[in-house]
Amino acid sequence: MLTITLICNLGMSTSVLVDKMAAYTKGKGIEADIDARAFQRVEDRIHRTDILLIGPQVRFMAKKFQDQYGGEIPVIQVMDMSDYALQNVEKIFEQAYREYQAKKS
Repeated sequence: MLTITLICNLGMSTSVLVDKMAAYTKGKGIEADIDARAFQRVEDRIHRTDILLIGPQVRFMAKKFQDQYGGEIPVIQVMDMSDYALQNVEKIFEQAYREYQAKKS
């Protein structure tokens, strides 16, 4: 099972994106556990995350997450601001998933 964690400032602005991404991955036949967290509250999930997607409003945290978890989490990406605002789940997911597949090969 693929574990995807989305982080934002409070963990709420990504909730709609989580639902859309869950439907998208299910439609593609990919079993995924997808959830959103505030950047301060990821500890219960971070060590089993395969793809960490960082909301554009907290992109300043990307280096911290890369430094702390880059050797553990295969994919850490900041979501594009336009794709995030438009809830373009296909583009957000596919970009991260391609990188994940490349690293797992």
